[in-house]
Amino acid sequence: ELTMNRELHEDVHQTLFFLQRAHYKPSVLNDKFSSNVLDTYIDMLDPNKLYFTQADISSFEPYRYKIDDFLKRRDAEVAFTIFKTYRKRLDERTAKAAALIEQDMSFEVDENINIDSEELEWTKTEEELNERWRLRIKNDFVQQVLGETELEEARKNLDRRYARQRDVIYQLNADDVFEWFMNAYTKEIGPHTQYMSHATAENFRIGMSLSLQGIGAELRSEDDHTIVNSTITGGPAETSGKIDAEDKIVGVAQDDEEMIDVIGWRLRDVVKMIRGDKGTKVRLNIIDGDSPPGSPAEEVNIVRDVIKLEDRAAKLSYVEIPDRDAQRKYGVISIPSFYSGSGRPGTNEAYAATTYDVAKLIKEMESENPDGLIIDLRGNGGGYLNEAISLTGLFIDSGPVVQVVQSNRKRQELRDDDRGIAYNGPLAVLIDRYSASASEIFAAAIQDYGRGIVIGERSFGKGTVQRLSALRFGDNVDHESQIKFTTAQFFRINGGSTQYKGVVPDIRLNSGTEDEDFGERSYDNALPWSTILAARYTPGEIPADQITELQLHHNERSQTSSAFNFLRKNSERVMANRDRKSLSLQLEKRKAERAELEAASLAELNEYRASLGLEPVDKDTREDNPLPDEDEHWNIVFHTEAARILNDKDNWARTLLTKAEQARAINSEPPVTD
Repeated sequence: ELTMNRELHEDVHQTLFFLQRAHYKPSVLNDKFSSNVLDTYIDMLDPNKLYFTQADISSFEPYRYKIDDFLKRRDAEVAFTIFKTYRKRLDERTAKAAALIEQDMSFEVDENINIDSEELEWTKTEEELNERWRLRIKNDFVQQVLGETELEEARKNLDRRYARQRDVIYQLNADDVFEWFMNAYTKEIGPHTQYMSHATAENFRIGMSLSLQGIGAELRSEDDHTIVNSTITGGPAETSGKIDAEDKIVGVAQDDEEMIDVIGWRLRDVVKMIRGDKGTKVRLNIIDGDSPPGSPAEEVNIVRDVIKLEDRAAKLSYVEIPDRDAQRKYGVISIPSFYSGSGRPGTNEAYAATTYDVAKLIKEMESENPDGLIIDLRGNGGGYLNEAISLTGLFIDSGPVVQVVQSNRKRQELRDDDRGIAYNGPLAVLIDRYSASASEIFAAAIQDYGRGIVIGERSFGKGTVQRLSALRFGDNVDHESQIKFTTAQFFRINGGSTQYKGVVPDIRLNSGTEDEDFGERSYDNALPWSTILAARYTPGEIPADQITELQLHHNERSQTSSAFNFLRKNSERVMANRDRKSLSLQLEKRKAERAELEAASLAELNEYRASLGLEPVDKDTREDNPLPDEDEHWNIVFHTEAARILNDKDNWARTLLTKAEQARAINSEPPVTD
């Protein structure tokens, strides 16, 4: 029955306890907060304004400033009241959609559909809502046909899609609806605060324990779609090269079975379909995250597997560049995550931990006598904090690495007290927008000490710590509801936070891929950037005129680099298409638009292939791998440019040294007399 029960009343009480007393940013339940929760809950139920009408929204207005009072009384019955209205409207719309799908449609009329839900108003009449649905279903047909589906098959697909979406909603129980509502509450506190029903908590536990195999990707739900948040290093998705962050999963099939449309499904139901036994195949319909709105899906095949430790371990490689009459050689240590494995060092047991492995690689590198070292943290989403601290210790003698402020505002300084340096030569740290958490702590410390130069793009900006706590205390806590909430914030040793702003590189790579509205900066209610007192340390800084010169040299190289020009053109095209507000529903026009975009993309690809001495290709798809060893190819591009920047820095220092020596020589000459 969709109503409150004793357990849910207790969950309201416990959630409020944790979020008002233990959260880093305690929530204040007042009328403004109540109003925001109502708007968020309605938006979660009906993000595209397809079910509720303005009359429905008006009927919810009496609750606008009362939700805070309800929650204080351990009551969330309003969640079920609103949800029942939503389910009723869903019933009505599903029946009308089924009738619309059976009607003949003309795809020759030049009309448009607004795809920007933020610009849409709630419909005031039944006629307005019917028209919105007519355009939606027509667009669904167009997308199916663009994906080379016959019209009758598209009709069957859409009929099944809307019937399944209705079934999904009718499968929701009281725990599910309550979870939806409570997360409207937690979203108003912060993006990393989450209420988990016992089913979601169990799903989370399975994912953390890796007791089932999948594709190795973190997923999220957004506007009826399942979206890839990130791929896990060493997992099938990442190693296949066929799935990227921000891709939409719109269909799932087991091996050779029928493809199931999963638009509108609950996230955990999609995850269940993707998981399976190691070695089995799962087929996914993917819409490229960089493709323009309205693009058709592409099928990719992934073989399920476990994440292998060796695939996420630090790896050593080398890159060579010409410098005047010499060849410079640089070591590159790529660190996909900050891991801490099993076993014990100094024994026969296999041991793996980031710092331990990197120290071994540095020792191994000594025989090559490299001119410098590049630490590659691109795509590194973090991991064990202690590893970030001890890794920093390989490059500094000793001292503070990061400051942590707890929810009680107590400040803790985390240090490297292991005196000695494993490597004291020229150092660069390579980061991108996916470098987060522990990666940002390491990069920031290297920057604050002036120990090395940070290269790339602004990092993610994840500078907070979360804790998971059970809400119902019993013998089987793992299977009960839980709350995830923020308990602390990281601060650099210079006093600035890594939260929100991230780490700004000393040298920004001119690839066009940097997106300022990314990571924490894109989240509603993310903790803002802030400062505290700096730790006691000896700051280091790369001179501003040196940074200016290094950036200038990089910019000049990037303008004539076929690789960087290719990346910039691709990024410009993606950004231009991403901001579209409407789509044409005239089939031939959409086909022409798609053909034009594909032709432009293919032309750019073949121009780049030609610069590499490769033959042109006829199409650019994930399955075809348009660039041989694509991941390794781009690694070489970025590692080479990082080496050039590091070499420029060394040349700048050598030039200063030469000038200083010349000045000393002049000053030491005896005076000349007539």
